[in-house]
Amino acid sequence: MPIYEYTRRTGKRLTYTIEYDQGEYFIQRDGLMKKAFPDAMATGMAPHEATADLMLRMAIADIEALNGMDE
Repeated sequence: MPIYEYTRRTGKRLTYTIEYDQGEYFIQRDGLMKKAFPDAMATGMAPHEATADLMLRMAIADIEALNGMDE
């Protein structure tokens, strides 16, 4: 599973680790899980739409908006 380090552009500008693959992503900071999106099908997304690239972009958007997590 690829790993991407991302630094938030606003707020405290903390760095998050994103592990992502087709249909799933996991966001961590300082070794603590901040958000897990383990199954795209559970949200109604078709498997062929849930590409790894889309999962990375969704994780980055969640970090920027702090969707479902704290800073």
